[in-house]
Amino acid sequence: MRGTGSQAPETPFRRTPDRSQCLFSFDPSSRLASNGCMRPLLLALLAALPAWSCSCVSSQTPCTALDGHAVIFVADVLVDSGEGLGDGPALVRIVEPLQNVPAGLQEASIETSAGSSCYRRLRAGERYVIITDGPKYSVSGCSPSFRLTGNEYILDAIRDQLHGGGPRLLGSVLNSTGTYTRRGGVPGAIVELTRGDSRHTATTDGEGRYVIPGLDAGRYRLTVRRDRFVPDEEYNNRWSGRMAANPQTNRIEPVKDVPGEIEILPGSCVIRNLAMWPAGRIQGTVRSVDGTLAAGVPVQAFPLDGQGKRESSPLQTAITGADGAYRIEPLPAGPYVIGINARRHHDENAYPPALYDGGRSVFLAESGSADGIELTVGAPRTPARLHVKVLDADARPLPGATVRLDTPEGAQRWFSRDRTDGSGELAAPVYVGQRYTVTAFHYTHRNKTTRELEGTTSVDVTSPEAAVIVVLQERKQDSPLDP
Repeated sequence: MRGTGSQAPETPFRRTPDRSQCLFSFDPSSRLASNGCMRPLLLALLAALPAWSCSCVSSQTPCTALDGHAVIFVADVLVDSGEGLGDGPALVRIVEPLQNVPAGLQEASIETSAGSSCYRRLRAGERYVIITDGPKYSVSGCSPSFRLTGNEYILDAIRDQLHGGGPRLLGSVLNSTGTYTRRGGVPGAIVELTRGDSRHTATTDGEGRYVIPGLDAGRYRLTVRRDRFVPDEEYNNRWSGRMAANPQTNRIEPVKDVPGEIEILPGSCVIRNLAMWPAGRIQGTVRSVDGTLAAGVPVQAFPLDGQGKRESSPLQTAITGADGAYRIEPLPAGPYVIGINARRHHDENAYPPALYDGGRSVFLAESGSADGIELTVGAPRTPARLHVKVLDADARPLPGATVRLDTPEGAQRWFSRDRTDGSGELAAPVYVGQRYTVTAFHYTHRNKTTRELEGTTSVDVTSPEAAVIVVLQERKQDSPLDP
């Protein structure tokens, strides 16, 4: 028997619009909002824009949701909420009520923030632990709800806590694969909590999961170790998300955590994921063109992207010592391009760009070592400033323009964060002896009309202070946007 708020509707639970006729049906004279066939395209565009990414203010976890207010239950998904950015709510069958679930409620509709970047898909045939407020149940990308497969240990902790169990720490040790990416778990890692003479340890399972039960409340030192891996300190020492009242400012402010410490509260379960880098390394020496060892040179390791191309930014960087030697670590397994000042779009130091073996990649096995990677670098260049003055077609100074510097071969080396001042000027960092292609852009948008100006010139920098004038022309005719 269903609860009163979830009786089966007479029509199907969700009607998915028929988009089979959407191809070639866009009417350019119509408003975008009124064209139903454009909705999937617009949603895809919004999802691709970083400015529209989901921003989570709350740091809530399944454990912190056990405050007595949330509605918590285990449920099987009967009706999928949809692919992409979703089609609407999901329909679920409740298989285990845990907290604040209305008596007799067997099925529920779950809103999923469909159509937004915070969309949380609930897949048909999967089992989830739903943690939500009521009476309108919902999940999102910021929700502490979770898919049960692989997370059964979290459900066990919730059950234990709801039945008055003692404090425990649980989580996963993740495999760091990039500055902001972690994939899979690290099995066999030892997680250790210490507090005075008290010491508690757990070894992660085959999926990198761990649980440390039977704790006393208090502050602990938290560490993780495993052979051929090193802790990802930046991730492990991240802010916990805790907020508290500051009596001096009378404001709610972030709690400054002590790196490597964690607080276990009375009667609580705490979820804390950790991460480790595989202890891979690439090492060698750098010499100047005359054969002498080069000290103080930054050497970069660039991973390859999904198309086998060098990423624009390095994963790790090392500085050569007095003997010209460098060691880049830690690095996960995979191919790397080793270079000096080799960012794709940024000239960041005085050394001329250089790549090992012409940009050929070096493969690194997990926790392995690639030795003897030798590089040659040219003499450091002399820094200079290029004073760029931007004019319009009538030779008037043009404030608000942006400037880009490229090599004659078309490789970008600098892009202005600031815009030209009231005199149409800005200064760009360059190097003596280099030739640059200077391109300036200016955009205005008024009365639903966009005007685009662009101009390009070249300059040879021969002294520490150089100057160039760029005259902008209209790139195309004014084009009104769709009304």
